[in-house]
Amino acid sequence: MLALVNRNLKIFFKDKTILLFSLLGVLIVLGLYVLFLGNVAFKEFEDIPGTNFLIATWVMSSIIAMIPINSSLGSLSTMLVDKEKGTYDDLILTSISRTQIIGGYVLSTFIVTFSLSIIALIFTEVYIRIIGGPLLSLQGVGEITLLIVLNTLIATLTLFCVSLFFKNLNAYSLFNTILSTLIGFLTGTLVIIGELPAAFQVVVKIFPFSHSASLFRKMMMEEPIRIVFLGADSSVINNFRKIMGIDFYMNGEPISPYTSILYLAIFGLISFIISYVRLQKKQG
Repeated sequence: MLALVNRNLKIFFKDKTILLFSLLGVLIVLGLYVLFLGNVAFKEFEDIPGTNFLIATWVMSSIIAMIPINSSLGSLSTMLVDKEKGTYDDLILTSISRTQIIGGYVLSTFIVTFSLSIIALIFTEVYIRIIGGPLLSLQGVGEITLLIVLNTLIATLTLFCVSLFFKNLNAYSLFNTILSTLIGFLTGTLVIIGELPAAFQVVVKIFPFSHSASLFRKMMMEEPIRIVFLGADSSVINNFRKIMGIDFYMNGEPISPYTSILYLAIFGLISFIISYVRLQKKQG
């Protein structure tokens, strides 16, 4: 299985097209915020010390949450390519078991998404240091790394489950492009959740990876919020956190981090069960 994992990793990182499409949604968000969205979303804070720190952590925490979705889509396209070319059927005829073949695709996808997320975290810390912000504590780095593992695992299981329902690469590529374009909206990043209509806010909160974005924002934005809102009333701070999608509310009550984690875990478990049933039917 490790040989298959190594093969899949080489295919992903050598194919510039796959890599580019894997980061499409992230590049769209990053580009728009660099060009003008950052100034629009945080215009009222532009003269307050620590604003650049606040913007950087909000944007990058959102991007770190998005990366596993886009990169999982890109990595799993290898499986669709193999099926179209007949490579998948050739592998089944070898001594390698079907479980090992599937495991190779899933594990390589996990490694790709985890690696890109860690690279994004390192880039974030370097950039924050350049603009004069403080680095995360070792405990903070550890907690965020654990969340990256969870987010990566859920994204891998979810997108693998989705990929099983596609029969050809063209349809999958179209889905990849659509989701990569919409992901910024579905995580409350391209348009902040507080500016969305109430009905669409509910859609965002149902989308599991918006909870990942909320959790990353909570972890990474505590210090910049403390600096920017020094001396501000707690109601002002709470309203900002709600508008920016740092804290989610349902029926007027805040959704706790543990509830968001449980929701993600349940979603991942459901994806695993559906994938297992789907694969069993195909084998039968």
